Amino acid sequence: MHKPELRELIAFAEVARQLNFTRAAAALGVSLPSFSQTLRGLEEKLGVRLLTRTTRSVSLTEAGEELLANIGPILSGLDSVLDGLNKFRSATGGRLRILGSRTATTVLIAPLIGRFLTKHPEIELEIIVDDLHLDLVEHRIDAGIQVGERIEKDMIAVRIADPFNEVLFAAKDYLLAHGEPSAPSALVDHWCVRLRSPWDGTIRPWTLHKGAEKAEPVTGTHVVANDLRAVASAIAGGAGIGLVPTVLLQDELRSGRVVTVLDGWASQISGIYLYYPSRRQIPAALAALITFMKQNRSAPISACTEKATGAAES
Repeated sequence: MHKPELRELIAFAEVARQLNFTRAAAALGVSLPSFSQTLRGLEEKLGVRLLTRTTRSVSLTEAGEELLANIGPILSGLDSVLDGLNKFRSATGGRLRILGSRTATTVLIAPLIGRFLTKHPEIELEIIVDDLHLDLVEHRIDAGIQVGERIEKDMIAVRIADPFNEVLFAAKDYLLAHGEPSAPSALVDHWCVRLRSPWDGTIRPWTLHKGAEKAEPVTGTHVVANDLRAVASAIAGGAGIGLVPTVLLQDELRSGRVVTVLDGWASQISGIYLYYPSRRQIPAALAALITFMKQNRSAPISACTEKATGAAES
């Protein structure tokens, strides 16, 4: 048996994580034909079949599962060793992979990318847009961006957007046709546009506050979407009353196409956080991003939304 090369083991570990040759090759920055040849070479060297590949799927053989179980901790340990060398580097260059939800990416990350890369042109930034809960270590992602309440306890979290409110909106045409609710309890008689959380598949409840008052109203449900931007678009189109951050409907609000409903009532969001796995040394590129986002934590969300009343600063 010929001794396999490290690059071959890394390629195998990546396709074992992705269970997709195209995505795995892209993640490693190599062509698909070259990637496939690397894996065939690994199997030939080891003399065993590691992967079962069809036109629709990729799965591990028993030998492949055993190899992954043994080399996974070794490769993770190698990553940690290499990360530890960051303290000897003054440059911030390199590839930085960030995971963000669709809304967080559109509203918070994308508007600041140009300014960040102008300051750090040596960094190659990759943004993975996904509302599902991906394991950062398993997918070799440097950091994620998420609402604070959803971050696991073993992660280090840094607030990058101040607390803000989500507000009830409706299209003006909808209110002309259906009337305006006078209290949260009246929402049960209205069409409402609700968010199904991509996180756990549940329809997100509405918890509203007005000063010391709190309401958890039963609502009618006319439309359900698993993307907050789709909820905002449905509201603007007259599908009903919905709860979203002001930033998603600011243009329609200025034009008068949509208006706020039950003024004074809002849902408080604790803030948006950048989070990353706990480790002794973080990559220099990630440290640069953390510093930049902390310096710009008031933009762009707080320029367009109200801060949550009484929310504590970190």
